Amino acid sequence: MELAINKVLVAPPLHSEDINHARFTVVEYEYGSNIVILCQQDRRRPKKPFVHRIGSPLKLTHCSATEWVDWHLFSLVSQSFSDAVHIRYYRDLWLSQNIPRGKSKIIEHFFKRRENRKKKVEEKRRVVDAFEQIIQRKVAFFNGDIPTRSIKSFAKGLGVTYDFLWDTLCVYYAFGQCEEALIPAYGNCGSNFAMPENTKDAERRFPTGRGRKRKSNNQVKRVSNKNDFKCVEEFTKSNFDGEKYLSIKHLCKLYNAKYAITVIYEDDFGRKIYDYIPEKYLTVSQFKTLLFKACDGRTKFEKIKHGAKEFRNKFKIQTSTVMKHVIGPSHMYEIDATVLDVHLISKYCTEESLPIERPILYSVVDVSTNIFVGFHLSLNGANVEAVCLALFNAMSDKEQFCKQWGYDYQPGDWPCHHVCHTLVIDRGAEYLDAAMSALIKSQIGLASIQITEAYLGRAKGSVEGLFNKLNKSCIHGLPGALIKGRAKAKKDPSNHAVYTIDDLYYILIEEVIAHNNHTILNKKVTQEHLENGIRGIPRELWNWGMDELMDGGKTVDPKTLMSALLPKKKAIVSKTGVELMKEGFNYQTSNKQFEELRQEISIDPKRSGFEIEVMALPSWTQKVWFQMGTTSNDIIDFDLADSNELLKNLHSEEGLAVLEDMAVFASGARYANSVDDSIRVKKQRDIAASNCENLRGLMRPEGKSPAKGKKLNTKVDRFYEAQNNANTVCTAMSDDYNH
Repeated sequence: MELAINKVLVAPPLHSEDINHARFTVVEYEYGSNIVILCQQDRRRPKKPFVHRIGSPLKLTHCSATEWVDWHLFSLVSQSFSDAVHIRYYRDLWLSQNIPRGKSKIIEHFFKRRENRKKKVEEKRRVVDAFEQIIQRKVAFFNGDIPTRSIKSFAKGLGVTYDFLWDTLCVYYAFGQCEEALIPAYGNCGSNFAMPENTKDAERRFPTGRGRKRKSNNQVKRVSNKNDFKCVEEFTKSNFDGEKYLSIKHLCKLYNAKYAITVIYEDDFGRKIYDYIPEKYLTVSQFKTLLFKACDGRTKFEKIKHGAKEFRNKFKIQTSTVMKHVIGPSHMYEIDATVLDVHLISKYCTEESLPIERPILYSVVDVSTNIFVGFHLSLNGANVEAVCLALFNAMSDKEQFCKQWGYDYQPGDWPCHHVCHTLVIDRGAEYLDAAMSALIKSQIGLASIQITEAYLGRAKGSVEGLFNKLNKSCIHGLPGALIKGRAKAKKDPSNHAVYTIDDLYYILIEEVIAHNNHTILNKKVTQEHLENGIRGIPRELWNWGMDELMDGGKTVDPKTLMSALLPKKKAIVSKTGVELMKEGFNYQTSNKQFEELRQEISIDPKRSGFEIEVMALPSWTQKVWFQMGTTSNDIIDFDLADSNELLKNLHSEEGLAVLEDMAVFASGARYANSVDDSIRVKKQRDIAASNCENLRGLMRPEGKSPAKGKKLNTKVDRFYEAQNNANTVCTAMSDDYNH
């Protein structure tokens, strides 16, 4: 074995029931020497370091019996302090998010306990440092040559007890000679407690119970046993999935209702009288302890309760930041959507206020500088079109966009018009795989797309944080804002709405530009920024990073950018132009280049039903675009055909609804007509059958030659026809026709 300081020798099990094997820490060792100083790890009964000859058997004690174990049977492992005691210590005492909530006395006790334990560790550190100042004293302690009175005198000089000094030194050398070894092992308290088998065993072992007495009835709570643990295990397997989101207190109520509450008797009226069974009833603290044990620890219980995804999102410790993977501005954008907490009114209000649905805000944020690079508002819910327009706004010049919504834009106010290298999205339905793949394959320069884990909002921390900032600084202060905790007696916020969607665009543009130009972000500032006099303002960080780190960034013309972002649809080349395969809309163009292509396709019968891919805005039916070449100049626009005049100026959904209604009407009409045709044929057949019955027995012409005397036979029918015509004319000419 290659011995080294702080390595651990692990003994083999002496008996089959051994769970914790004996462990010896290497305290001192010189390479090539045959002497080593060892110290056994035992926090309950600390052992003194001792000198041992390498290769000689080691003495172990088991159940008051001493056994010698061969040196070669020991295994050598590394020292480890990742045990529950130390983790619990740091989690409870040093992590600020674990400060308890509630009464002030509880919080005060928490801080007092933390300070006391901190002082205890510092005191132990002082004792160890003072003891190791004299090397001879340390060597004498290892060899067992230092008298007890000398140690007591030394402890008295330090102001501590002899036992405190002895335990501190033994534990310090046994657990790695570091500060973590001095942490109080309060987690070992009560660890030798064995749970009773059943209620009778608990009463026999603990006749007076355990714990302090209750103030109400001056009794102690009963001791839980293994039967209770089995019941809790059964409860977690049968009922826990449906109620896992409830509190532990409520879960305890459900458990007692199932296992500890029973019907005593039923009266004459059928009313049941309930009472609890003292031998099965568990308090909240008892149930909590058994529940964590049944779930194999508090951590796994929280994972079961919250689910694996929410657990990772809520309890994951941040080990690094996304800035480690970002070169500079425009290297990585994050896009996400949120429903804004404000109600709007229709901009077509004339006689009364018309509240509309809350808009969805799609925001695009640069990770390196936390600057808003673009946004888009959608009243049609989460959709591909909103994603397209938000990305177009982020990667194009903002002057026309700002002027469209009435903002007086000045050059440099919003200098973000660059294509990013990496785009971070989530698993929303609007981020279609086909659209994202096409975006990477396009010529705009987007290199990769990162898809975050579902329900893990912290994976897009930059954009999520700006959503919260925007709500606090702007949205929640607007009339019609939706604020949590609103009194039920007050009017709904939708009744206070006064802004239109145009107004909200103007407000958000002002807020975004103010954020980009005035917010201080000290966490984004590096030493290089300070050396160049760059403050932690998003626009300054952006401009400097673009010049110094990104070589000006990458930009594309709006037409090329929009053609890459627009959703693609399948179409068939038709006689007039193109026809969308799913919607059925027809489009035509006067472009000569496309006309030549259409003629070639129409002449060749093998190319009938020729498919092409066109660009279309999902909510607008008036135009589609087709790229015949590789540049933006080769893009052809198609107008809705005259045959679809009925669908002009309609929203895409309205147009599809019209076509659907027409298709439904046509289908229903065809069905109804077929039924009427069958009824008419049935009536015709019935008349023919009746006439045949009347003609039965009459003399008929024989042979196949035409019937004779048809003119003479028609004479009487003609007379009756003339009579009927005369009656019709006379009736029309009389004064009583309309009466």
